[in-house]
Amino acid sequence: MKSIVLIFTSLFFLNLPLYLSASEFIISNQIAIKQSPPLLIAHSGELVIFKYKDWSYTHEVISPDKFIASVDLTGFEHQFIESIFESEERESLPNWLALIAEDFADKILNPKGSFQKSYVDNAVVYGTYNPTEQQGIIFVLEKNSIHKLDILGTNKNYMDFFNNIINQ
Repeated sequence: MKSIVLIFTSLFFLNLPLYLSASEFIISNQIAIKQSPPLLIAHSGELVIFKYKDWSYTHEVISPDKFIASVDLTGFEHQFIESIFESEERESLPNWLALIAEDFADKILNPKGSFQKSYVDNAVVYGTYNPTEQQGIIFVLEKNSIHKLDILGTNKNYMDFFNNIINQ
């Protein structure tokens, strides 16, 4: 009996580095985020929180009727998020919504107004990092959903995270 326990224990510890080396957080049937396992995962309402030693991130799927208090973005949610980053997209929005998008852009884009944009499969990924706040925000726009990711940490944490949004 002791030899069986020793064998299972040895196999567990020999394979442990495989479990600790990498993991994927699957956010849809096409998109995943490749990250090392967090120290803590918490779930609160529609928000999932991933805590690491010196940084963290959250994930939520945007609900068009709840993203901005007292504004229903239904039918405009993709255009609205795009217009935060791409100011020319605001021209296709109703004037009142374009003003909200401009205000939102002023609040979340970093002080220089720069942002990152990439494509993963059929999804568009927009992100920006504010070094003063040490916070990054990333939106992953898929055909039927929008994911919002908030990163609290260094610019390196943010850029590593942004670059680890992959096709599943």
